[in-house]
Amino acid sequence: MSQTILYLIRHGETDANVAGVWQGSTDSPLNARGEAQARALARHLADERLPIAAIYTSPLQRARQTATIIARALGDVPVIVDSGLAEFHLGEWEGLTYEQLREEKQLWKRMGEDPDFAPPGGESARDFAMRLLHSIQTIVQTHAGESVGVVGHGGAMATALALLLDGDGSRWRDYLMHNASLSKLLFDPEPRLLFFSDVSHLKGVGNLEKWR
Repeated sequence: MSQTILYLIRHGETDANVAGVWQGSTDSPLNARGEAQARALARHLADERLPIAAIYTSPLQRARQTATIIARALGDVPVIVDSGLAEFHLGEWEGLTYEQLREEKQLWKRMGEDPDFAPPGGESARDFAMRLLHSIQTIVQTHAGESVGVVGHGGAMATALALLLDGDGSRWRDYLMHNASLSKLLFDPEPRLLFFSDVSHLKGVGNLEKWR
């Protein structure tokens, strides 16, 4: 099987990231620094002359904005919207801080005990994992032997890496990426992480010191 490379990209910064709240399916736009981050990453990718065949993106605005900025810098490579890459949908609990989700709602504890648990109006960890894996596996199969960009979200990207590299999603917090960061995942045919959450291209633009 030919080697396939996925360049995993988290969207640029949003006001909700700054506030430390879980956006989930809430369709937040990039803030001014988020747009600057996306442009800085786009320049970096263009300078590296990476042979990216296509860019897949979550349908949410913050990811699509990031993907579009990058695609233009790379010579208008195709941008493909994939709903399976959307962030974990927490239903009525979206807009809460991470501390509220952890302490008041005990979300991570509940998901660890029961992968079929879902917040009111949201999705379960099992359903979230299945749609993520399906999307990633389809992208890899479709682009065998090519390099592809994948623009998504902090929770979704972290969960996908935990599933692919560890076999389950329990250690997803180990793979939390910064906004507008770049990670490189090689399939040969098994997945191998070559580098993770690189933000060297954001010097002069800045980013949140703590993941949010």
